[in-house]
Amino acid sequence: MNLGKSLIEKIPVPLRELGMKVISLLPEGGRHSDILKSINTSILLFDNVLINTANGATEEVVVNEEESFFDAVGKAARRLHASKGSYRDEDANVLLLLPTNDFIATSYSMNVVGEKLIRSALELQSHTLIPAYDEDLLLAVNAANQEGVALWYNEREASRMFRAFEKEGLFLAAIMPRSLALMEAESEENRTILINDEEGQIISFIQGHGNAIKRLFTVNSLDLEQEIFDKQWELETGQLKGETVKNMTQLEDWLGLRCIVNPVPEYCFLPAGAIKEERRINVARKSKVATGVAACLVLLLLSPFVSNWMTLRGLQKEFERVQEQTIEPRSLQASIFDMEQEWGALHEYPDQQIAEVLISLNDVMQGALTAFDINEGVVDITGSAEDPAYLVELLAEKEEFYNVGQSTSTRDGGARFGIRLNLSNVDFENYEEKYPVTTQGR
Repeated sequence: MNLGKSLIEKIPVPLRELGMKVISLLPEGGRHSDILKSINTSILLFDNVLINTANGATEEVVVNEEESFFDAVGKAARRLHASKGSYRDEDANVLLLLPTNDFIATSYSMNVVGEKLIRSALELQSHTLIPAYDEDLLLAVNAANQEGVALWYNEREASRMFRAFEKEGLFLAAIMPRSLALMEAESEENRTILINDEEGQIISFIQGHGNAIKRLFTVNSLDLEQEIFDKQWELETGQLKGETVKNMTQLEDWLGLRCIVNPVPEYCFLPAGAIKEERRINVARKSKVATGVAACLVLLLLSPFVSNWMTLRGLQKEFERVQEQTIEPRSLQASIFDMEQEWGALHEYPDQQIAEVLISLNDVMQGALTAFDINEGVVDITGSAEDPAYLVELLAEKEEFYNVGQSTSTRDGGARFGIRLNLSNVDFENYEEKYPVTTQGR
């Protein structure tokens, strides 16, 4: 054992770095999968009462004059974790389930596919979707669907809650709307569920399918005393259909969970402290695997003759197999060359990397983007920003753009803008020289 340890410690740094590069090529796990898998405690807040969902133990959140609500929640969570029947023999990695109305919900419908594109598009439109909210928000969305509900949560409040738990020796891994504890994402993905979550005068109504929120409505019951609002609420909720309906209107309903709630990754909000810990775990895990890869490389270097002989033998067999299988393809080589010439115009058409362009725009956009057009390496965008001239300067500093300028004059005191820019990584001029229009149209 000591000999193996000594060998690993003597692995040259360049080989370890090579191992890390190999690990970086491996596919990543699911979104925040490492930190969410570490969750071993779920705590739910209902009407200023914290519930340990695994055993039904409760603690009231009492806010003193000298402390904040977040500190009060942290202290109540500490008492709850230390109570009889809790998991006292291990560190508490907590999933905190807050009232559904603590989260901002916005509906979306987009014609783009992919988590990065949908998240970037929503973040670009955040000032338009939630114009009255000035603070930074965290976004959670099931980006596998082109339409649904996106959830937003105050980033500063998430950090304050994390620090409050940290002071009590608890690790707040994630925050999630409590209604999602009732989602049937793993067991019955084909069922649609309706959840009526009530607390005091606030009513939240959710339609969920698998691990996706299809609709979410929140209303104050006082508003329903007005006939016009009541009819509108009945109309909206009455259209929602589901195989299962769950009404959660009092403390006893939530006490019946009696399980550690599985987080729904798409709708979990990670505080900054939890994200930092997740990165540390990822680096440590990859470092261990990289050391193993480097150790294998060392063993290969110590046995070059055996390795070369085995490689040569394998290549010889592979060559004979491929040579036999390619008799017919090689006889059709001339036809293949002709086909490549025919389809060259399509195969070599410059990739404008639209996804990367949108992500780059998202890095500098501080306002709202209302239109986006790209044609042969030329991008036209319109929208609103506090200082369009400064936005032009930021775009011009990016290596992937050049010839950045305002295509239309600003209006309304400079808030509206139109900007045209060229992509640096595409060359339509050489492409059109190699494939004239007559050739492309054949």
